Amino acid sequence: MKYINTLCIVLVSFFSPLTFAATINVPADQPTIQAGIDTAQNSDTVLVDDGIYKGEGNVNLDFKGKRITLKSRNGAQATIIDCEKKLETRGFSFQNDETVESVLDGFTIKNGNQRFGGGIYLVHASPTIKNCTIDSNQSMGGGGGGIFCHNSDLIITDCTITRNFGGGIFIMGNTEHKGVVLKETPAQPTLKNSTITENTGNGVYCMHDVDPIIDKCVVSHNSARGIFYSYARTNKPITNCRIEHNAGSGLEAWEDTVLKIENSIIVRNTARNGGGIRCNYNSEIWVTDCVIAQNRAIYSGGGIRCEAILGAVNIKRCTITENTAGTLGGGISAIAHRDPIIPRNRFNLTDSIVWGNSSNVSHAEVFVLGRGIVIKSCDIGDGLDGIGLVADGDKFIYVKNIDEDPLFVNTDAGDFTLQPNSPAEGMGAREQTARIGPFAVSQPGKRIVLWADLKRK
Repeated sequence: MKYINTLCIVLVSFFSPLTFAATINVPADQPTIQAGIDTAQNSDTVLVDDGIYKGEGNVNLDFKGKRITLKSRNGAQATIIDCEKKLETRGFSFQNDETVESVLDGFTIKNGNQRFGGGIYLVHASPTIKNCTIDSNQSMGGGGGGIFCHNSDLIITDCTITRNFGGGIFIMGNTEHKGVVLKETPAQPTLKNSTITENTGNGVYCMHDVDPIIDKCVVSHNSARGIFYSYARTNKPITNCRIEHNAGSGLEAWEDTVLKIENSIIVRNTARNGGGIRCNYNSEIWVTDCVIAQNRAIYSGGGIRCEAILGAVNIKRCTITENTAGTLGGGISAIAHRDPIIPRNRFNLTDSIVWGNSSNVSHAEVFVLGRGIVIKSCDIGDGLDGIGLVADGDKFIYVKNIDEDPLFVNTDAGDFTLQPNSPAEGMGAREQTARIGPFAVSQPGKRIVLWADLKRK
């Protein structure tokens, strides 16, 4: 009997009508984008013709939890969702547990106007967003003019997030509501092969329990920090990125943050302190195989400014050059402290080159103060005399360092690789990172600030 029942189930399954994913065309099959989404079933594709889409049914769009693909026929330049700057209007909201199988592909989303997430808003949803342009949206609450996401593992690839008011992307991680943890694991969004540029505010803001993947991105010309982490203890490093021409530090770690960056270029950023990188007193940063060049601080730390009192700073195989500071620490300005009860070196600089930096008052290359400081196997301009401290083997360890021209190949062309006869062999950024290129990211109508100009100032 059991055999007969099993056979019946197999026969019923075999002769049941097969289901296929459908393609729903907008506007041929459905008049609006939302109508296309509403008609679609899981695995379907909603294919949108070229045009400018606005008004009811084409803004404030919602996937409603469906695992579908919403795709433009000919890409973002040809298919525009225009929110017309109307209050409480945005392109998309994802808030129904969408997964990476919910795909948004190839749209321009512009002129959104919301408190949070002017262009796209995500809460407890993790769709895939690719080949999109998020342009000229605004967040009146200061939370992600382009994209706001909360407890989301979304994937953003090959997108441009530009000219948004309230910042480019705001990523918020785990929080509690009435004593209940909203997400048991850190939010792990992915931002890859994308450009975040010319936003009013921070380019990328990561806050609370988040562990994002940021890889192969350009973060440039934002009016505040390029990338800002606060209360974010991350495991995954920022990798293969170019962070430049931002107006509030290229990269900043604040409020008990752990932040790692590798194989990246941090150039031509400006700030009051810490033009390239800023790290506050209770945060921890790991900077490996990076070029930090031609950044400017009004006060201290043209390249890097850190206060490693409760946190720590670890810099390895980096090239820090041609940065300027208004007061001190053209290359690096660091204050460190080591607890005598729990000894720990708070500032570690190894296998790096700090050369050709300048300041208007003192300590052109390196200013360090405190205890728990280690500088080892580095090429330091002006050497120990320039630092002005006495190495004591305890509070300040200074060993195996040199003070010789590292012989960069061609700094005017942005090539900070080393000539074959360099005395700094094995120090500094790796070859593929050290070729930063001659002012590669400049915007039409904007005058490029040259290193020579900064020196004159």
